[in-house]
Amino acid sequence: MEIQESILKEAARNLDISPSDFRRAQERFNAVKSWLENGNYISGQEPEIYLQGSFRLGTVVRPYRGDKDGDFDIDQVCEIHNPSDPKNPAILKHDVGDRLKENADYLRMLDDEGKRCWTIEYASEENRPGFHLDVLPALSSASYQEHQIDITEKNDEMYSWSTSNPKGYYYWFKSKNPISQEQQESARKAIYQANEKLYQQIDEVPKRLVRTNLQRSLQLMKRHRDVHFLGKDHKPISIIMTTITAHVYTGQDIVTTITNFISYTLARYESFVRDGYLENDGILYHDGSEWVIPNPVDHLSPSEEQENFADKWNTDRMLPMAFFSWTDQLRRDLSAFVSSNQVDDLNLKTIPIGTAKSYSTSLPDRVADETKRKYLNTPNFLNLIHLGIDGKVAWEPIAKLALSNFRNAEDEDSVDIAKINFYQVAIHRGKGLSHDAIEDVRQLLTKRSDSAAFVLCCNLLMGSVTNRMIRDGLNESGYSNVLQWPILRLAKPEHLFP
Repeated sequence: MEIQESILKEAARNLDISPSDFRRAQERFNAVKSWLENGNYISGQEPEIYLQGSFRLGTVVRPYRGDKDGDFDIDQVCEIHNPSDPKNPAILKHDVGDRLKENADYLRMLDDEGKRCWTIEYASEENRPGFHLDVLPALSSASYQEHQIDITEKNDEMYSWSTSNPKGYYYWFKSKNPISQEQQESARKAIYQANEKLYQQIDEVPKRLVRTNLQRSLQLMKRHRDVHFLGKDHKPISIIMTTITAHVYTGQDIVTTITNFISYTLARYESFVRDGYLENDGILYHDGSEWVIPNPVDHLSPSEEQENFADKWNTDRMLPMAFFSWTDQLRRDLSAFVSSNQVDDLNLKTIPIGTAKSYSTSLPDRVADETKRKYLNTPNFLNLIHLGIDGKVAWEPIAKLALSNFRNAEDEDSVDIAKINFYQVAIHRGKGLSHDAIEDVRQLLTKRSDSAAFVLCCNLLMGSVTNRMIRDGLNESGYSNVLQWPILRLAKPEHLFP
């Protein structure tokens, strides 16, 4: 475990913002802060400018090369106090935008008006990542909820109000992420010693550069997500990952922290697929009609609307599907890393760390040995099929092992399971099933009609599965982790989220 922790901490450090980039970001934030603080606003007085998001939480990740969003994002709030009456969201939005436009440099770098923010785009310098600085216009809220703010929403040229609480969220996250003075000073000393040309003394090292296991875990998970969703839509937003992980974190090491996130999330996923709803646990639930991931600092009266980080999930079911699918991929990749101690298996696309054979290199030999010993249809073989689906292992050796499993099977159960696995390999690799193979599956379905697991698998092979079949398979005793079977990757979103 110590070796794994050492590898993951080194990998996370390689993903971290460098002290020099952090200083550059800090200088830009402070310059914009000063400019906004000295402005005059119709909407109110006494503007307060502060950070929110990954820079403030200490979970910022170096942009992944090739990512369309491959810049550092600095998120800051411009909260105006003593609001004028009546409050107007359009006036507030343009109050802040007009103040930025009064500065010739910011006017030149200002992007088109966003839904909530004004964005200043800083070009990359000396082959370093660029920066986006998002300024969120806000008014102090009249709500009794501490630190709550009113923010603007622009949709089809119409402006409206919504609420948020980034400052309160930061204090909540901080309470979940304790660090001793001794740990903090030790970390700052290490950063100073590695960057003596940048800092004159240890006290100059920003505390925001110190990372706990919770922050390191989130950095690794965010990078895994960025790599996984390169060129894809429906990428999970960081606030959802951060909220769930912080809820289940109790000071563990990195592997355990990520494992706890995975275990919690996939358990909720399985419960939802089985029951169609999730009881309110205050973290992630579904009331039968809507997904809810509440802002943990919201303690609102029934008359006030709660901030829901999963609000977009309720208009696009591909968003929760993508989130749970990615979490399952993270589970497989973390398991591969734990097996090999090779960071490449975690699929971070960063500097290789570890000298052992990668999981994708060693697993085919392991499965081949199991097959020779007639230890068939093993979890290792199913994991090998997953690697084939992910493009990490060639299909030809997997197909040969699937055929060997079938030929070496002796008892009836082993033969039937091997047949299912042989046919699913053919479909996963794009070969499809012949007319005779489909007829063979139908006969197997008739023979095994009393088994919900076989009914599920046969119908997945034939493309005729239903949500009811998946639920029955989950409820059948004697089988576990059904949703983690590679054959379930043949299911369509509507089969899982009807």
